[in-house]
Amino acid sequence: MSEKYYRDSIVEVDLEAVHHNYQAISRLHPGKMFIAVIKANAYGLGSTAVAEYLSARGAEFFAVATLDEAIELRMHGIKEKILVLGPINPEDINKAIQHRVAITAPNLEWLAEAQSNVMDMDDKEVWIHIKVNSGMNRLGTSDPDEITRMIDLIEESEHLVYEGIYSHFSSADIDSGQNDMEYERFKTITSQVKKPRFVHIQNSAGALRIDDDYCNAIRVGISLYGYYPSDYIRKITSVDLRPSVAFTTKVVDLHVLKAGEGVSYGLEYDAEAGDRVATLPIGYADGFLRARTGYRVALADGTSCPVIGKVCMDYIMIRVPDTVKAGDPVHVIVRDRSSEQSMEAYSDYVDTIPYESLCMLSRRLPRIYEGGDDILVNNEVLK
Repeated sequence: MSEKYYRDSIVEVDLEAVHHNYQAISRLHPGKMFIAVIKANAYGLGSTAVAEYLSARGAEFFAVATLDEAIELRMHGIKEKILVLGPINPEDINKAIQHRVAITAPNLEWLAEAQSNVMDMDDKEVWIHIKVNSGMNRLGTSDPDEITRMIDLIEESEHLVYEGIYSHFSSADIDSGQNDMEYERFKTITSQVKKPRFVHIQNSAGALRIDDDYCNAIRVGISLYGYYPSDYIRKITSVDLRPSVAFTTKVVDLHVLKAGEGVSYGLEYDAEAGDRVATLPIGYADGFLRARTGYRVALADGTSCPVIGKVCMDYIMIRVPDTVKAGDPVHVIVRDRSSEQSMEAYSDYVDTIPYESLCMLSRRLPRIYEGGDDILVNNEVLK
């Protein structure tokens, strides 16, 4: 991690909040394996930093989306168990064996091709988690006979280990009977085959919603970082999640406009005489979408100020009071869920969800990690 950065726009990550959420959700499921989902660079927070922090506090199992993400963690010294949730290319199975990661088998055809590519790797093995299609129709098989043949193929191989079977809810975050139907379908399918070490289907919404002992592991992503999968889940769960992300910047320039002057590309903003405009060094290249014109950021004293004119690649302009000066801090996202600048409000403004908003915070925004005695900096641009 680079300890230096040279811009005033930063993402602040509260790692203690992440650990709090880990513990709070764990208490709902005592005795179950907690699989911390840190795919997509830990939803934009920084997978290595999150993994290092949680592993130092007892986390034993992580999940990512791709083999590349798993290898990145191994290259940064993460030794805990890692599951790749997406199917890898069958010809890359030896890389999974080399880096000691678990992989997903979506069907018999994929498994047979992957098994045929296994080279003699001494005593090394690769752990297989079979993906069940319980209704989402994205990945996996719903045929118990096919799953049985997959298990037989795994157990016939000296390099494959049948470690897990799992699925993914399509509708756990909404008030619908679909979730119960998918859970029952998963139970029906998996009850007809041999059970492995880990059985799991509960994502963040499922973990916060379902109290059941059929599964012995949970997979938690968005809620690990302090955000409820939906307002419905927030209302029905007793778990108090702590938001972990703040996004701040500073004023870099100021202008006082004349009546009728415009702002930004196209000069679409129609100024009144004396309008005071501050320029902030963030734009759509940082993940602040063009559609966020009109969104209100907050000054240090809590005053909210609207974004005016078109969002640029590197800058936005806001209308501010006369007291604002260059260098003043501005809050784009805060950790207060009731705030006008909460992650939920920031996402709702462009009709999206915190998952997407987090993932869109670009690599050129330095991540500042708070937690424990030290403050760490991850600057992807200068690493």
